[in-house]
Amino acid sequence: MEFSFAVAFVVVSAAVAFLIMFFFKKKPTAALDEAAADYTEGLNLLLSGDREAALKRFRDAVNKNSRNVDAYLKIGDILREIGQVERAINVHKYLTVRSGLTPKQREEIMRSLAKDYDDAREFDKGLEVLDKVLEENRHLFWAQEMKLRFYEKKEEWDNAFQTYKELRKSRGESKNGRLALYKVQEGLQLIDSGKEREARTRFKDAIKIDPNSPPGYIYLADSYRRENRNSDALQVLKEFMERVPAQSYLAFDRIKDLLFEGGVFGEIENVYLEIIDVQPNNLMARLALADIYEKKGELEKAIDTCLDVLEKEPVNELAKKHLVRLYHKSGDDEKSVSQALDLIDESLKHKAMFKCKECGYKSNEPFWRCPKCQEWETFIKN
Repeated sequence: MEFSFAVAFVVVSAAVAFLIMFFFKKKPTAALDEAAADYTEGLNLLLSGDREAALKRFRDAVNKNSRNVDAYLKIGDILREIGQVERAINVHKYLTVRSGLTPKQREEIMRSLAKDYDDAREFDKGLEVLDKVLEENRHLFWAQEMKLRFYEKKEEWDNAFQTYKELRKSRGESKNGRLALYKVQEGLQLIDSGKEREARTRFKDAIKIDPNSPPGYIYLADSYRRENRNSDALQVLKEFMERVPAQSYLAFDRIKDLLFEGGVFGEIENVYLEIIDVQPNNLMARLALADIYEKKGELEKAIDTCLDVLEKEPVNELAKKHLVRLYHKSGDDEKSVSQALDLIDESLKHKAMFKCKECGYKSNEPFWRCPKCQEWETFIKN
């Protein structure tokens, strides 16, 4: 009897213990399952573009499982995207001090924190974050690229130059155009602070770095001209046209102004003829030559040169504008009116001359860095 009671007591005790263990074990397991479901639903909502609903799901997920680092990361990212940048910074900074992070998790957290500082325009703090990331892995392209972007936004062109140099080396690239543009930007900064001579040094550096990049020549010539050194300015522009004939048209207006001030046209006529000889389809050079002929009073030559342009490109607006004036000067008003009517028709379909190949931004003036998307060396003739 006593034995049976003892056995019964042991069985009941074991059953109670099992039920207690089952109860307490089931609850956290169920919570973890619910947290995982909330996290998955949050990802789906994020993919569908419903950030507010996704944010609620991720919050539910971390309330049920505070160890879900990625859910916290997503919460911070969404907060940044909806404009609550300070809250995003707080979330991501909290994650940086958590223990047990994998290297990949830490990298993603630091990346998000750097993006937060970017949106907050706290670039110095962002650079501190990126320096820490690059100390751990100096080959992370995204960190190098973001660091470069921060220096560009701060307009620290020398730092941008050095950072891009390292990034270019990591990528195995060899093009120097962007490096030259950073030197040009340095020069323009110096001009704004009245340091014209130092600025010219930067423009010359840009030409040495990339002899095929136009802005170094253009701004160097402008600097000489501001100091009434027109002969030096003209020499720089001639060098540019000889080295970069495909983009020589960028110098034509400046050359015309210099020649008009100096009253000398013969030498530049030869330069234009040399460019046309090397590049017969350089229509801008032909139009510049027509302008020289007109200034010299050689109207027939000017008209023939413009007609050559229209033969190659029948809708060339500049050639038609020249002809309107040239025919009128030569006394042929009927042809002048005809060209003017063609121009009116074309004006209804006017397009900007330059276009960014990255974002489509259009301008009537060339640009070395797109004002809209901030990318470099993207302009093309439209």
